Amino acid sequence: MRFVFCTVWLFVLGACANQITLRSGIKNVGLDPSYPEKESIRAMIQPFSDSLSAQMGEIIGRADTSFDLAYPNSNLMNWAADALLQQETQAVKMREPVVVLLNAGGLRSSLNRGNITVGDLFKLMPFDNVVAWVRLPVQCLPEIEKNLAQQAKGVALANARFEKGKFIVQNLLPEHTHITFITSDYLVFGGDNMQFFMQPGSTESPTITQRNLRDVLINAVKQQGTLLNRTEKRYIP
Repeated sequence: MRFVFCTVWLFVLGACANQITLRSGIKNVGLDPSYPEKESIRAMIQPFSDSLSAQMGEIIGRADTSFDLAYPNSNLMNWAADALLQQETQAVKMREPVVVLLNAGGLRSSLNRGNITVGDLFKLMPFDNVVAWVRLPVQCLPEIEKNLAQQAKGVALANARFEKGKFIVQNLLPEHTHITFITSDYLVFGGDNMQFFMQPGSTESPTITQRNLRDVLINAVKQQGTLLNRTEKRYIP
């Protein structure tokens, strides 16, 4: 996974034999008090820190209940999967089943009751992964089921559930030959041991979009206004 360092700047300044390391974040600016020009450096950095703080603090929606980071099922996992599905398919008409599958470990923070900010979504998903689409033939279902049974934290699912060893896909009919998965570039290349996405001859080439997964969820919050709370269990080992 690719980490995002947009909340932290690192500056290393050299002055003859003296050297100072300056770290600046959203909340504070730390300086070596012995450095004689610390105030001028603070003045240089402060506008960037203030601008970043304002961006992270922007209120984009609200939650009427807490969306908790819990495994192997949670309303947070359901919300993330449903939001991704809605955002990615709202302008697309699909002729075969579409499933969202995300790794539970990709979600790193709860969303508390009350206002939701941009910064909350950065805490929820601090990685720079992008959305990926991939079609798998239905013959891959046994391998998918075997893999999901080993996911101790469960997985975030939309339009499907995993129950007692069976991967149950909504609207999957006998005439369907493929299932379209919406996931992340991290998983589509075998992250979290999801090698079924990479079986030779079993998949078409995945489509790696330029859409940052976190940005998609930010847009979902803005569109929903109040987060949709769904609490059903979708991963039952």
